[in-house]
Amino acid sequence: MTSRIKFADRLAFVALLLAAVAAAAGLLVSGLYRDTDEGIRQARATDLVTLIFAVPALALGLWRARAGSVGGRFVAVAALGYLAYSYAIYAFSVVIGPLTPVHIAILGLATWSLVLTVFGLDGATVCLASRFRLPRRTTGGFLIAVAGLFAMLWLSQIAGAITSGRLPPAVSDLGLPTSPVYSLDLAFAVPLITLAGVWLIRRDRRGPAGAAAGLAFLMILGLSVLAIFAFEAAAGIAVEVPPIAIFGAVTATAAVLVGLGLTSSVRETRGETPEPRLSTPA
Repeated sequence: MTSRIKFADRLAFVALLLAAVAAAAGLLVSGLYRDTDEGIRQARATDLVTLIFAVPALALGLWRARAGSVGGRFVAVAALGYLAYSYAIYAFSVVIGPLTPVHIAILGLATWSLVLTVFGLDGATVCLASRFRLPRRTTGGFLIAVAGLFAMLWLSQIAGAITSGRLPPAVSDLGLPTSPVYSLDLAFAVPLITLAGVWLIRRDRRGPAGAAAGLAFLMILGLSVLAIFAFEAAAGIAVEVPPIAIFGAVTATAAVLVGLGLTSSVRETRGETPEPRLSTPA
């Protein structure tokens, strides 16, 4: 590993530890969140997914990457992306409380680790990712479709608020003037996921690496959204079936495709070295 990647991994490890502590505290210690009831449920649902899925995924990814696994490296990238995304929401929308300095620290550590990792990857690592046996057109189309779905959902809510002068319920229930999710998704997540899908379809050598990271990110993010639905249902709030079905399908599809890519990566680390290929055509 280069010195830049090693430093990025150290930042990621500190972010991992802080995220584990912050998520556990948010779940177990009452009074840490001072938001609306809806905001507290969403924060704790996110904490649960962070503690059970994101933190272990980052730990496993860093460990496997240290052993030379390309799959591990891109799982770590996806987990870092999720931490940066989630704690940006905490930092910009959660009411200031005892965990605020920790949330900001995790945001900074995860973001800088992610940037240093992405710009520190060498060409050999990106080329090795071409051995991920992802169905090229299916995976690329899925990523582009999901990005388009998010874009249309948020833009329709923004347009409705502009024309009606009323905030969407998803924003007003949190007591916020706007949603940081709009900015994060439309400015960053949607373009990056779309780009990964386009790269894969066009057989760009960066396609498999970008697709693997994008799929793993969508899987963890989807679990977080489903956890929010579960917390709302547990509180006796009616949850509509279509959003659950949509996010469930997105999460499950991303998980299956990630499994295909990581399985091929595991075979590679065990000494099976098939001829490099971008993906299967289907």
